[in-house]
Amino acid sequence: MQTTVESVVRNKASDELIAVPAGATVAEAVAAMVKHRIGAVLIRNEDGLVDGIFTERDLLTRVVHAGRDPKTTPISLVMTRDVRFVSPGTTVEAALSLMTVNRHRHLLVIDGPRVYGLISIGDLVREMIEHGEGRFEAAVREAERKQG
Repeated sequence: MQTTVESVVRNKASDELIAVPAGATVAEAVAAMVKHRIGAVLIRNEDGLVDGIFTERDLLTRVVHAGRDPKTTPISLVMTRDVRFVSPGTTVEAALSLMTVNRHRHLLVIDGPRVYGLISIGDLVREMIEHGEGRFEAAVREAERKQG
């Protein structure tokens, strides 16, 4: 049986979904990312709905490279508005394929109005290594066993 992204969300170290309000500055979003040691935050509007995502790549290309001041730049100006998403029943392999094809490192996991979580490509790779049944995963586990 193939693993789904719903189980990846459940197995994450933290089930807390980190978000900042659309009225926040880039500096506030970066502070949240640093505090929680994550590479992306969701941006929510006044109604609590997802307006976008702000990632490390957005910081590099739309803030640093563009010469914007993080303390005064509104997050809504530099966030990614087109948030890629998958349903909870999507397989890990399908999610990885989507990320690879579209060159994204994060996917929102939603089912209708319910937000399950935000997963990274690292979360998916970790899931494959720890719980996968293929040769690659078995080789990694065997190497870890020999080192331990």
